[in-house]
Amino acid sequence: MVAREKMLACTHVLHAFAPFKPADLFAKLAQSDYAQLPSDVYGAGGASDLVVERLKELFGTSGARFCIKGMIAQMAALRAAVERQGNNLVAIHRMTHFDIDEMEAVEILHPIQFRRLGTAYQPFTVDDLDKMGEVPGVVSVELPVRRAGYKLTPLEELVKISNWCRERGVHFHLDGARVFGVAEAYGKSLKEIMALCDSLYCSFYKELANIGGCGLLADEEFLAESDVWFTRHGANVPFEFPQAITALIGLDEFLPRIGEFTAFAKALAAAFNKIDGVRTVPLVPETPNFQVHIEAPKAALEAAFEKQIEADKVWLSGHALPTIYDEVQAIEVAIGAGSMSLSVEEWANYLSQSVGTARNEIEV
Repeated sequence: MVAREKMLACTHVLHAFAPFKPADLFAKLAQSDYAQLPSDVYGAGGASDLVVERLKELFGTSGARFCIKGMIAQMAALRAAVERQGNNLVAIHRMTHFDIDEMEAVEILHPIQFRRLGTAYQPFTVDDLDKMGEVPGVVSVELPVRRAGYKLTPLEELVKISNWCRERGVHFHLDGARVFGVAEAYGKSLKEIMALCDSLYCSFYKELANIGGCGLLADEEFLAESDVWFTRHGANVPFEFPQAITALIGLDEFLPRIGEFTAFAKALAAAFNKIDGVRTVPLVPETPNFQVHIEAPKAALEAAFEKQIEADKVWLSGHALPTIYDEVQAIEVAIGAGSMSLSVEEWANYLSQSVGTARNEIEV
């Protein structure tokens, strides 16, 4: 793994989550009209209230909650839902990030039992729900499933899952960490997606370049029931305005560009797929996110990336993820404004160089 600190010295970074200098961020915040609002106090007032109103307008809900940390919002939502349902079974995809990336926090901290559905590389379906043999209190769908290669549940299947839940009185939660790109992929409004579920989580830092923070969307009654769990998880910080202001800036600057980011991701994937031994997952990205699978040993590939970083100040990736094949590694791509500092052809050329370098090391 290449030290992340080396990214700071790079002129071009493919991944949307490029590091920044805090001084630059503070200067941008100070120049924003939102910085002239009064500060919130424990999430009440100022930019926090404005984020809530923007969320309610975008998603068409009677209630919305801004929170500094997505995992807090998701756990609060799931706990409130199972308590309302009187049923602690929660159906999730077996690669759901809040299960495998958060040290099993949900099941350890809450009396919740997960039922893990589907295969490792495809979203689960209504058929998987039917085969459970029991009715859960909650069904949660991650859109898209990051650890399954950013695979997105087809809209038709999502509607079927929504109907399945409603017919059985099951709470339907959408883990919409990347929901802004999903809306673009479906060709639907955020309100139309929200209409399919009972609660929805959205992230501000993944697609909207925020420093953190998220939203939980639901009706006012459900959010009132979840409030106690936000508090018990430490969400009530004295001031939210740094995250809230950057959330508003992200909604203004980057939400209108999601289609542009998706188009760039598709063009980039097409160019990468022309390189021998390289394939993207999905083959054609549906959102601004995808994986790149590369035939090369992990150590050789990471060494090639590091060599390129030091020589060209270009960061494609610093970490290769394992796949089911020992000889194939994966890197993740998330497209944002910074990703477009180079053209599709230039990025493809740099990847081709790194792959070639990695293979030359094998031959030596």
